[in-house]
Amino acid sequence: MTTSLRLFSLALIATLVIGIWGCSTTKQASPDSDPDLDRDTAQISDADRSALQTLLVQHRSRLSDLHNTQTHDMPKAFMKKDSSQESINSDPYDGYRVQIISTRDKQQADSVAFKYRAWSDSTIAGYAAEAYVFFRQPFYKVHIGDFQQRTMANRYSKLIKDRYPDAWVVHDRIEPSSVPTDTATFSIKKRQRTGKKSP
Repeated sequence: MTTSLRLFSLALIATLVIGIWGCSTTKQASPDSDPDLDRDTAQISDADRSALQTLLVQHRSRLSDLHNTQTHDMPKAFMKKDSSQESINSDPYDGYRVQIISTRDKQQADSVAFKYRAWSDSTIAGYAAEAYVFFRQPFYKVHIGDFQQRTMANRYSKLIKDRYPDAWVVHDRIEPSSVPTDTATFSIKKRQRTGKKSP
């Protein structure tokens, strides 16, 4: 046999001997239960157990019982709806605007807002909607008007669709002081005819 094979055989035999020796026990396990365990449980009498159970019941958390018996009904005043069948909005700054452009070019956004202001002053009757330019990564957006009701924003959006075909209603923070009245109507102004012919 070669030396490496002899060393391997000796190592294998040594491992087996150590394994067998380690698994052997010096004390036999008895089929009887542990005497320490019996001694601890024997010391608690039935009266003590009953007193302990009563103490635990008295001091346990009753939080789950409290929540099971409470009712939290919504007051009817908060469930009312307005005359247009839209729920009442408690946040005056929560509303809608009409977006007419979204671009990465700041100058283009400013230009569209300026042109809209000039066009709406001379063309739209019933509501002077402000144009807002702001940046939301990565686009500059131009939003028009301040509306608390989506139906009003939709009506305004339809009014300006001929000039701004990409106009659509978006949820946004609004200026409550600039919101039109519930009875406001929007329309295109009729052009007054002058005596001059257009070239």
